[in-house]
Amino acid sequence: MDALVAHYHEVGLKGRNRDFFEQQLARNLKRSLRGLAYSRVRRGFGRIVVDFDEGAPVDQAAERAARVFGVAYIGCGRRIEPNLDEMERAGLELLAGEPFESFAVRSRRTYSSFEMKSQEINAEIGRRYKEATGARVDLTDPQATIWIDLFGGAALIYRKRLLGPGGLPAGVSGKMLALLSGGIDSPVAAWRMARRGAEVEMLHFHGRPFTDPSSIRQASELAEALTRYQLQTVLHLVPLGDIQREVVTNAPSSLRVILYRRMMMRIAARLAREREAKALITGDSLGQVASQTIENIGTVDAALDDGIQILRPLVGMDKQEIVDDAKRIGTYEISTRKHQDCCVLFEPRSPTTRAYPAQATKAEASLDVDALVGKALAEIETRILELPPP
Repeated sequence: MDALVAHYHEVGLKGRNRDFFEQQLARNLKRSLRGLAYSRVRRGFGRIVVDFDEGAPVDQAAERAARVFGVAYIGCGRRIEPNLDEMERAGLELLAGEPFESFAVRSRRTYSSFEMKSQEINAEIGRRYKEATGARVDLTDPQATIWIDLFGGAALIYRKRLLGPGGLPAGVSGKMLALLSGGIDSPVAAWRMARRGAEVEMLHFHGRPFTDPSSIRQASELAEALTRYQLQTVLHLVPLGDIQREVVTNAPSSLRVILYRRMMMRIAARLAREREAKALITGDSLGQVASQTIENIGTVDAALDDGIQILRPLVGMDKQEIVDDAKRIGTYEISTRKHQDCCVLFEPRSPTTRAYPAQATKAEASLDVDALVGKALAEIETRILELPPP
């Protein structure tokens, strides 16, 4: 193998700004392939082609490239001369790699100078493969497929194809800040917004000095898992323990979780302004837990008065849908490990399910909100994760 082709779908539907999206996707692919001896990355109509030096780990490169947002699928194969004999020779070599009883040929011409149409290529090359192998043609459910891409004066042939995550290239929709717990929901919410082109920084609240470091480790592992898709992640770690102690001392127990979350949102909004993030992302799913009723969500949002957008990409999803996503993107196993979540620190037996802004404001009257927010931000720790490492 000496080449990859990255096909995209949604990016190809863009109009006059399509070039901007393609350039960002090409940059992200280059970054994902850093250290893997690629020689050239070229943009073509509906695809990006990557050539490799001899002996390069092309299979490893394909796995990395297949996680890049914006990629519909990756073809991992060979550059060949665009003629029938080369298509026959290279295709039979690829087919010899694994046994099969049925096959299909699927060619695609894009602004190609090749004289035959795609259907004609499929028929002729399919005939040659059938004669050489004795296998039958099956266009519905073949055991082996040979794809042939023809573009300009070049051709790429491959049998191995990896599905990508689709969406838009990370970075085209601006910077956003995701609140990241150690649980199942928030990593999926961050992933979904990154898939829509956001550059997602992450903010994790931990209960130090009243909890052990397990939630920090968990958040760091989740951020690493998400970095496989967006290639660089800035992770902010903020201690919430002292704020929680003040809330427990001065506020009604039934409102503790709501007040914790209001303080989190204030801290997140302040940090978002400092980081020039355009929106906050949370993993709220309507009605899933007590703090996520429509009344409680509204009361948490009411703590902010600066107009920052709050995005909740999971709000209409049920738990099983979120779990399925978490398994698919590789965060579920991490999220289900035991850890000391700050939100259950000093958790009341009967948290309110219908808090209102006036109640929360009255309960916060004895708290020096600005001082507590400032102290938490002063103690922030920021880590930068990159994949692959620079």
